[in-house]
Amino acid sequence: MVTTGVVIFAIRDWTLWVLLREGPWGPPMRLVLSNETVTEAVLRTLQAVLLWPDEATLLQLKAGWVEQQVYVWGSAEQGAAVSLIHSVLLRANRDELRPNLHRHPVPSLRVQWTPVAEVESGQRQLDPEARPVLEMALNTLRSEIQRNPELVLRYLADMATPHRDSIEWWRQETHTALSKETRPLRALREPPSGDGTLTLAEATLLYRAFFPPDEQIDLSNLRRRFLATNTLEPLDEERPVRGRELDWRRVSRAYRYRSRSEGH
Repeated sequence: MVTTGVVIFAIRDWTLWVLLREGPWGPPMRLVLSNETVTEAVLRTLQAVLLWPDEATLLQLKAGWVEQQVYVWGSAEQGAAVSLIHSVLLRANRDELRPNLHRHPVPSLRVQWTPVAEVESGQRQLDPEARPVLEMALNTLRSEIQRNPELVLRYLADMATPHRDSIEWWRQETHTALSKETRPLRALREPPSGDGTLTLAEATLLYRAFFPPDEQIDLSNLRRRFLATNTLEPLDEERPVRGRELDWRRVSRAYRYRSRSEGH
């Protein structure tokens, strides 16, 4: 048997979160059917858990493979399987889950968002077979962010500035049982895209979110690497730094992001 382990990451409240199954079982997993490719299996996993799966993915990486014991829901079939691990990073504000997944008939799709920091600190326990899957996917994501910091710029350029009301609502909801994924569909609107502008302060804040708090990061060198991507056009304006809304004095020079394809 071949399965896909789809490790879905998102930035929530400027920290890194991962989608995990209820209990210690790790990221969602899907059996690759005989009439589908691995890529299609990954896509169908996203469609099963996300409210807006179309174009929700900013980055998808093959992270490796592991051998696991699997039990096929709804049948007596079980046995060893090769699980192909994929790291997926969602675009800004695309982390809305389908409502009431905790009651999904397929147990492997009963999922919820969990801070990566809670897993790495041991606050959230994982099954010994599930932990290597998450670690593999997390290391792959972090290596790609280190290698290609332009991903941070792409994320921010696509990230709309939240209204004050939504900021206050988010703070109230982030750590409560009544979360976004349980609200009725009619109350949810697809989030707008950003206007392509960002600040280096935001880019630094977001880059740090992908790594442990004690990770040593050369911030001066990081800013130089952002500028060296040749994708930032300086604007003659300053603007408040997203992620620092409570500090009304925190402003930074604005840049417009232009992808490499736009520059040709």
